Parts: sequence; C-alpha cells; structure tokens
Amino acid sequence: MWRRKNWYMAIITRGEKGGRRAARPTKGQSRFAFTILFTINVLNYADRYVLSAVMPKIKHEFGLTDFHGGLLISSFLLVYALATLPLGRWADRGIRKNIVALCVAIWSVSTLFAGLARTIVQLFSMRAILGIGEAGYGPATISLLGDYFPKGQRGRVLSYWSVATLVGAALGVSVGGHIADAYGWRWAFFVVGLPGLIVAFLAWRMREPRRGSFEQEEDLADAEDEQENGQNFWRTVHHLLTIPTYWVLLGALTFSLFAIGGTSFWLPTYLVREFHFTLSRAGSLSGIVLIISGLSGTLIGGWLSDSIQRRRPEGRLFTAMLGLLIGAPLVLIALLTHNLFVFVTVFIFAGIALNFCTGPLNAVLQDIVRPGMRATAVGLLLLCAHILGDAAAPTLIGLLSDMYRLNVALLITTPPFIFLGGLVCLFGLRTVARDMRRAQELRVATGELQ
Repeated sequence: MWRRKNWYMAIITRGEKGGRRAARPTKGQSRFAFTILFTINVLNYADRYVLSAVMPKIKHEFGLTDFHGGLLISSFLLVYALATLPLGRWADRGIRKNIVALCVAIWSVSTLFAGLARTIVQLFSMRAILGIGEAGYGPATISLLGDYFPKGQRGRVLSYWSVATLVGAALGVSVGGHIADAYGWRWAFFVVGLPGLIVAFLAWRMREPRRGSFEQEEDLADAEDEQENGQNFWRTVHHLLTIPTYWVLLGALTFSLFAIGGTSFWLPTYLVREFHFTLSRAGSLSGIVLIISGLSGTLIGGWLSDSIQRRRPEGRLFTAMLGLLIGAPLVLIALLTHNLFVFVTVFIFAGIALNFCTGPLNAVLQDIVRPGMRATAVGLLLLCAHILGDAAAPTLIGLLSDMYRLNVALLITTPPFIFLGGLVCLFGLRTVARDMRRAQELRVATGELQ
C-alpha cells in the first residue's frame, strides 16, 4: 500500500512540478490553451445537439413517441450529471489537461459509434457513454481557465469560452439537419464525431498551469496542500454547502438549464411541426438563431458583468438576474405567436437576454470557492443542476407533448422556469459580496477549513 501510494504521488508530483508545468503560464500558452479548449467546447455541443437535428428521422426509423425521444436525449444528460461529480473530484487532484484529452476522445468515439447503431438500445448506450466523456471535460476546463487567466479577466474569458456552446449547438443542428436530409441521420454523427480525436491530441499537448496561478501566494500553498494531501471529500462538500451563494447558483442553473436546455433540444422539431420546415431548413434557422443570440448575449453579458463588477461585488450575479427576468416574457411572447417573422425576431432577443448569464454565473463560482476545490464545486453543482434541470426537461416536455402539443408543453415549462431562475439570482444579490469576502479570508488563512 505504501509503495502504491508513493508511486501515485510520484506521478502527480511529476505532472504538477515537472517539465510541462509552469508556475504562471505565459500569454502565448494561455492563448493556445484557450483556443484548444474553445474548439473542444464547440465540438462538445455539436455532438450534443446533432441528435436534436436528426430526431424526426430517428423517431421515424425506430417508431418512437416524443416521450421516447425525450428519454433518448435525457439518457446522455443523466449520465453526464452523475459522472460530473466524481470526474470533477478527479480534476481537483489529477492532471487536468490529460483528463480533458481523455474525455474528448471518449465522447468522440461514442459519437462515431452512435452512427453505427442498429437498434435503439445501441443508440441509447452510445449516447450514455457520450455523457461520461463530456462530464469530465467541464469541471477540468473551468478549473484550467481559472489558472490560465487572472481574476479581472475571468468574466470575459469564461463568456468567450461559453460562446463555443452556441457555435457548437448551431453547427450541430444546422450541419446535422443538412447531412440527415442528404445522406441520412447516421452520417451526421460521423461528421461531428471525427474532429474530436484530433483536438484530443492537441489538448494533451497543452501546458498544465499551477493551481491558483493568479491567486495570492497563500492561495497557492493552500491549493497545493489540498491537492497533495487529499482533502476529505465530504469535508469539501460540507464547506461548499455552507456558502449561501452556492445554493443560489444551484437554483439559478437548475431553472435555467431546464428551460433553455429543454427548449433548445426541441427547437428543430418545433419548427418542423409549427411552421412545416424540412430538417435542413429547421436546422439552418435554429443555427442562425442560436449563433446570433448566443454570440451577442454572451459577449454583452461578459462585458456588462465585468463592468458592473468593478463597481459592485454583486455585478456578475446582477447581470445574470437581468438576463433571465428579461428573457422570460420574451420567450412567452415568441411561443404565443404563429407568425414566423415575429417568432424568430422575438426569440433572438430572448436568446440574447438569456445568454447574459452564461459567463457571469461561472465567474461567480470562481469568486466564492477556493482554488483547490473549484473543480469539485463545479462537479457537484452540475450534478444537481443537470439531474433536476436539462436531464429531466426533454423527457417531461416530450411527455407533455404527447398529451397535448409541443407548443403547449414548451409554454407550460419554459417561461415559468426562466422567471424562477431570475428570482433566485435576485435573492443571491444579498449574499454574494459576503461570500466573496469569506472566500478571500479563507485563502489567506492556514489552509484548513474553518
């Protein structure tokens, strides 16, 4: 046992302090890493959303109802949610760039094999494995970005990185729809899955930054001590759950993921049914809407949150609240109209508002959690938010669609949940400044949780 432990610690130490690690990354290293992580995030969401683009053809081939289609979407999200916490814990103790590379390779292979599925059970299995791969990527990447860039840039950097989710989703639905119409739905999985193997190699070639690179020296010692001595997991969880703003982030993410995730996955099918589009046209329009609203909203939200944050400590959470409370009535108006031009126009403005929260919420998490436990914090947050949020949404929306209509199902779920997410952020404005101060005090303390 002693030898095994020391062998393991030697690997960790070599990865942490050896040749490829720099105490503080150079600008060139940070830019290279950001480019790779951004590209991976594009492919991440392309692999996710290609299923929504080809769902009508899959349902036809396998004879599925909307409820079954929702279960197929949820199978990935449920496994993704369950795997995020243990993989997030691994990211707090292991070499994060290697975790990213491995996870990208896993989900890319599973996407390729999804195109070879001959039964619905095989397709369910491949989508579930996709969830394992993508679950390890998120916590490790957010932790990496926190160590590649200083505090003052994190809101913008995480917002820019989050733009990739919209680019990827747009590519998934648009490319997937065109390929499915031209060559069949299986080829859509082949096209989006193959590039992931290339960027997995590039991720492995990144330089691993030291944990807490841009924190104070006390933070560095604390982060290394927590990692190398193996802080008790439940002690970490207990500490996180004593942070009021952490609960606020959980509520806001759960409501927003349920509403935004469920609507995004069903949007191509909605356009096919309500406006009689082909898969190609539905995918193209969905991609245009996601790109315009996503890019605009995420960039504006990142800039606005950092701008307000310089004057008030609750600036980032205020920006997220603003976007959700503006977006809820706009989504309601869009779903009530049957005019295509009005629907698209209002939906774009709603998307811009809703994407205000993407980067700021991730940045708030960085502000209130110590460096050595950030990946675990992300993992726990995503576990709960995905299980209660977008993992449940597609199935519930599909069930309501079978009972009523897809339009009614979206009306019942989307606007109310977005509004509730905004209210949760509103309550968090009272706690975030205090929790930021508390985190800073802990960073300069002895390294033990109080």
